[in-house]
Amino acid sequence: MTVELDEPVTPGEPPADSPIDAPAEAPRGRVWSRRVIWSWVAIGALLIAGVIAVLLMFDAANDRYDSAIGRYSAAAVEAEAQLEQLQQAEADATYTSDVAVGVLAAAADGYTDAAAKADLAVHGGELAAALESDPDLAETRIASPPRPESRPFWITDLDREAERWGAATVRVDASSAAFEQRTEALDAAEAGVVESGVVFMGTLPASAAAMDAATGSARNADRIELHAAIELIAAIGSSWNLDAVARVERYVAAATAAQASHAAEEAEKAGPLHDRRVAVEAFARSIAGGVLLEFDWAPEVNGYGFDGSYAGTATWTAADPGFSSITLTDSVAAMWPDNGVASLVAHEVGHAIVSKCYGEIISPASPEENEAWATAWAIGMGYTADGNGESIYGRPSDELIEKSKACR
Repeated sequence: MTVELDEPVTPGEPPADSPIDAPAEAPRGRVWSRRVIWSWVAIGALLIAGVIAVLLMFDAANDRYDSAIGRYSAAAVEAEAQLEQLQQAEADATYTSDVAVGVLAAAADGYTDAAAKADLAVHGGELAAALESDPDLAETRIASPPRPESRPFWITDLDREAERWGAATVRVDASSAAFEQRTEALDAAEAGVVESGVVFMGTLPASAAAMDAATGSARNADRIELHAAIELIAAIGSSWNLDAVARVERYVAAATAAQASHAAEEAEKAGPLHDRRVAVEAFARSIAGGVLLEFDWAPEVNGYGFDGSYAGTATWTAADPGFSSITLTDSVAAMWPDNGVASLVAHEVGHAIVSKCYGEIISPASPEENEAWATAWAIGMGYTADGNGESIYGRPSDELIEKSKACR
């Protein structure tokens, strides 16, 4: 039997036709699993990246929203502060304007300094115009920032609200600037009125004093009221408030009454004896020690006044400020400045001046004491001619004459 042997095989090498020479195939199940895994990994990575991107977009939108709200909040705080200042400025300006209007209305022409009044009127008009320029601006309402719970959620809503509050910030900033500008204008106009008003009030004492000097013949009651009004004007000084209106009104009313009273008294003195009557009254006031005197003239007093006779009477009131009313016959003026009638006038002023010295130097309790005092006072003043009272009431004591010299 014949046996055929294969070719010798080198140890460690497979035969030529051995299956090992064919390409090796990886198991199909393992290759597919890796691909699926990496696909899912990629998808997961994309999802995570997308979520992160969305989160970042949400975060940026929230930042934009918070930034817009923050800017608005700061602008609103500033605007509220400016609005509060404006409201105070309007209140102050309105008050000052009211004072100016009242003072100008009360300060009738002829009773106050014309130049000072005109200057006050100009500044008052400027303030009135400033108040009328935009009277509703102080009524502006500043919206409050949104509450935290009202925050939008979606990005588009956040951006829309951020844009809306950004626009609101622009408007509020503009309002704040307008508030500040109006406040400055009102403050400047008000300062002009106050300064002018203080100057005007400062001129009143001189105007009032001139008015008092020009109404010397007015009745005592009118002069007393005028003096009281002048004292109030002096007391208020340079203050500028509604009290100034009341005091100017009182002064002008008192001055008006004094003027009317003075004119009436001057009319009564009119006639051929006018100048002498004025001279007699001026003399009496010059020795009366500041006591207010008013005069009446009559053809007859106590049965005297004719055939070369003359007479007079006087009343006195010790109530502050002390005043007197003196009545003289027309013959006193006709015979002026005869020593006799001058002594008579001095005697009547002696009665009047009791109102100044009552209780401290003299307290006459009877008509006799009154006449003795008036006679002593005339003698003490150097008026010794017949008419001083001595020929009718007798000579007063030297002690009383000396005592009278302390009352001037």
